Amino acid sequence: MPHNPKTLTLPNETEILLTALGITDNKVDQLLPLLALLQTETAERSELGEALLNALRLIQSELHAFQILRQDLEAHIGTLTGALKALQIEARESVWMIREIHETLKMPLAP
Repeated sequence: MPHNPKTLTLPNETEILLTALGITDNKVDQLLPLLALLQTETAERSELGEALLNALRLIQSELHAFQILRQDLEAHIGTLTGALKALQIEARESVWMIREIHETLKMPLAP
């Protein structure tokens, strides 16, 4: 009994990039409560606490930049996907017209 496996469809580069950025966002979001704890001004911070606070602030600013980049990329991908679909439809119509012309040219001439 032959088994017909499904075709393997690999994700494209943009899907991989968007997935990676989303995973990074989620991981950094989990660190943000620690940043909120370190921002209390009630007690002095140690050097380690200050270094951690600076690192978390840098991560937060980079996360914000990556979120903006991801949103821009998603919008750009949406625009390109729409344009690509329009081109595919146009290509199918052109192929159909070429086939029609080809079939017409193959018809015998009437005497």
